[in-house]
Amino acid sequence: MNAPRLQPAVVPGGRRGGRSLNSRVVTLAAFALSFILIALLVVTSSRAAFVAQNDNIANSVSSATVDLTDNDGTTAMFNVTGLVPGVSQVRCIQVTYTGNIDPAAVRLYRSSVPTNDLAPYLNLTVEAGAMPAGTAFSGCAGFTPTATEFNGTLDGFATTRTSYGDAATVTTWDPAGNGEIRTFRFTVSVQDVPAAEGKSTTFGFSWETRTS
Repeated sequence: MNAPRLQPAVVPGGRRGGRSLNSRVVTLAAFALSFILIALLVVTSSRAAFVAQNDNIANSVSSATVDLTDNDGTTAMFNVTGLVPGVSQVRCIQVTYTGNIDPAAVRLYRSSVPTNDLAPYLNLTVEAGAMPAGTAFSGCAGFTPTATEFNGTLDGFATTRTSYGDAATVTTWDPAGNGEIRTFRFTVSVQDVPAAEGKSTTFGFSWETRTS
């Protein structure tokens, strides 16, 4: 006598499923292969849908921002005539780091070669420190020095600190994040030697930082 053939249950309308819990238990062994196959297909289908959903998420990439600003308002720190020995000229400038990363150290070097012939006879001291907020450019009231960045002549500064990569270039500070400020006090005085008489010079300084 032939064994009866088992058929999948079909609900009205030709769709599979919808059977009672008891009938599923009875036919589970007979349809084990089909059940496992269907389960695998469901898992694969669900995973594919999940991956597709991830692929549709917008990706966003932005570059780092690294910038230094100062409070000079495009005005020169020094515009001095008639400089005489024994009288120092003092100016302060605030430099602010603005950016969205922790950059490399800020370094100070010449931005231009001093002109004319006073540079060898012009004493220069550069100090870093802090100053009360809101102090006007070039003013140094309340300045508190924390380090001496240079002490020599303008010519000595200009000949040894020509770019960011020079070994002698001054590392002023290493900002950790946006909005950090350092104040720099520049003091110049002319040497009391006949060779300095009647001479002049123009010069500039640069602060620079990098991403690494």
